[in-house]
Amino acid sequence: MVDGTGGADSHDVPLSVVTGRRDLALTTVVAAGDPAITWAVASEMVEPAAYLRGGELLLTAGVNLPATAAGVRAYVDSLVRTGVGAIGFGVAPVYDSIPERLIEQCHSQGLPLLEVPQTTPFAAVSRAVGEELEERHLRDVRRLGEAHQALARAVTATAPVQRVLSVLADSLGAWAVLEPSDPGTPAHRTTGAPRSTDPELRPLIAKLTDPAGPRGAKAPSGSDEVFLHTVGVPPQERGVVLVGRPEPLGITDRAVLRTATALLDLLSRTVEDAPPVPGRLLTGLLLDGGLDEATAPLLAELADTRGRTGAAGAYRVLRARPLTRDRHTAPGDLPLGTHLVDRAATDTETDAGEGVRAVLADRGEQVHREHLDLLRAHGWIAALSEPVPAPELPEADRRAAALLVRARASGEPLLWSEGTDPFAVLLDPAGTSGLRRELLGPLARDTGAARTLRETLRVWLARHGNWDRAAADLGVHRNSVRYRIGRIERDLGVDLADAEQRMRLWFALTRGPDPH
Repeated sequence: MVDGTGGADSHDVPLSVVTGRRDLALTTVVAAGDPAITWAVASEMVEPAAYLRGGELLLTAGVNLPATAAGVRAYVDSLVRTGVGAIGFGVAPVYDSIPERLIEQCHSQGLPLLEVPQTTPFAAVSRAVGEELEERHLRDVRRLGEAHQALARAVTATAPVQRVLSVLADSLGAWAVLEPSDPGTPAHRTTGAPRSTDPELRPLIAKLTDPAGPRGAKAPSGSDEVFLHTVGVPPQERGVVLVGRPEPLGITDRAVLRTATALLDLLSRTVEDAPPVPGRLLTGLLLDGGLDEATAPLLAELADTRGRTGAAGAYRVLRARPLTRDRHTAPGDLPLGTHLVDRAATDTETDAGEGVRAVLADRGEQVHREHLDLLRAHGWIAALSEPVPAPELPEADRRAAALLVRARASGEPLLWSEGTDPFAVLLDPAGTSGLRRELLGPLARDTGAARTLRETLRVWLARHGNWDRAAADLGVHRNSVRYRIGRIERDLGVDLADAEQRMRLWFALTRGPDPH
């Protein structure tokens, strides 16, 4: 079994943390590494692997454990091929001890096996895994917030580029280097970084700075794994950031790295140039009613302080408001990268308080996402429209304003992309919340029973009414799903065979935050 003490692309908990909890009194019968556990699920199915995704701690009392050695071999093999993290075998009432045929196969195939005592319910094990996962998630959120605050402070410090690199290295427990695009410019290095860049990494750096190449990569270098990310977008990138440490970067680590590279990109720009005189542009707009081939480049120059754009003739509208009244960067000091800024904008005519809207040259979705994260580090929540040609900017502004309402409700910046749900953007969160409560009725209550029924209904609808697949997702028997759906129909006075009723309840369950 391959060790997995924390996947880079998922939230998980090492098996050793679960077995180390004294309240569970688990005993390791077969040790096979320290796999990453993504969840704990109880199942007495003959072939549970078909309903698992990998990484689970499978809890079973052996009700349907094959009676033959060949059957157990196939049972364990299917779990290993699915990627199950470990088996937790509950002794009593079926078996007084773990069958030897199961122990032998777990030893042979490298699948960790735990003994769950009769005094420890499977529910307690599942709850413990959930608690450990939630604790790690909250720890990551706190660490990400602290790193963003430190990076924001670093921007205003003396020698900000070196300071941002130092904060990045400290936040990730790594060393960091900024290799500039100009070979004649010395690199910025943090404590612990190699004095010179590994020659084997040079071809990879060249590939990253190629306009057709990727923006990020990783490669081994000595005892470290080195992660590389461009600062800016070729051919105007300002260099490549290298971060090295023995362990892979997790989700939170990569978010910190993206914010740091966005800050370094902004720090490297020249923003002190006076804005171009817009007289010809304004004359064309006022007298000709629009832009022509001669005046369109003037708009592009105004919309990008760096004098370049991502997609020719494409622009986005930014709407932003402070997260709090007192702890945010002043509107005039925000790194917006455009001269076309309205720093007195509000969401509605009666909306008091400061706001910002701006026209930005399109630079690609990934760059704009990093820009939104940077604005959040400055204490601003922002929303950005899709790229549009200049004549469609008024409509893009209206969509950005509607998207900002959603962003402020969720507390996260939003970017209009191909996957953006137009209904979610245009619906008012306050009105949606009231409608959801009306549709859900007693299911909207803040009780354990109501939450269970809401989740059951959501999974059942997502599975198009398939009892077996919904039961597998929920980790319960199909009869339990049937009972809960029947109770929902009685409580709400609806017939879930009616497509209209299903549509309304799906809307109530998926639009906006949970009622509680």
